Amino acid sequence: MVILYEFFEKYMLTNRKNQGRYCYVPGHILLIILLWFSFATKSEAKTTDSISTYYKNKQFTTYCQLTVNSQEQIMNQVIDDFLHQTKYDLDKLFLWALKGLKLRNEKDQIIVFNFISTKYDEKNDVIMARGDVEIPDLIRFPAISVNSRMTKHLLVGNRTKVNINVLYSDAFLKKTTGIFYLIPVDSRSCIITLETKVEFGWFFDFFITKSTFKNIMEWRFHQLMLNLKQEAEKRQKKQLINN
Repeated sequence: MVILYEFFEKYMLTNRKNQGRYCYVPGHILLIILLWFSFATKSEAKTTDSISTYYKNKQFTTYCQLTVNSQEQIMNQVIDDFLHQTKYDLDKLFLWALKGLKLRNEKDQIIVFNFISTKYDEKNDVIMARGDVEIPDLIRFPAISVNSRMTKHLLVGNRTKVNINVLYSDAFLKKTTGIFYLIPVDSRSCIITLETKVEFGWFFDFFITKSTFKNIMEWRFHQLMLNLKQEAEKRQKKQLINN
């Protein structure tokens, strides 16, 4: 793409030496440009699925990206269901979006989560979650409260953005933010991305290393994204069958 921009700058934009006159570009060159632009755009859109985490200034930043074989409209419906059920129907959410994330007191050698309930304060747009966190054979933090807000925005080009902000946490988290994007690729596929920034409370920050973070948080972010992807693709297949 850099080469393409340099070409336009050199041959297509106003040439100062020609005092405002535009350079002539033959038709076959324009065709090559259009073909190159089309190829470059598709190549960028179909980026390989990935997840990575880096640590700086006591903050873990994780970036996850997945390609979803479903229409943008269907993926948006999945996002809406996720947001609604997080506020009003946690048990239903565990059947698909939180499935396999080990958030309901499943055994673990490093840390055990027990996500008990959520309550939605509609007036202040706050999701109030409650749960237990335990480090086996060391310490248990019962009934930890985590208040958060998730806000969906519709952007130009049929893109969708969801802002995730932890507003309050008793002990486990000091500061956490997330940004989710839905980016259409074509009429049959889209890309979803999630970038999270996590700072732990003083006790957990003491023993959670980058390696530990991958084993307790990164894989859960990845699994959540996979669950959203699989749900959208399942709905897409169902729609194709019904049609």
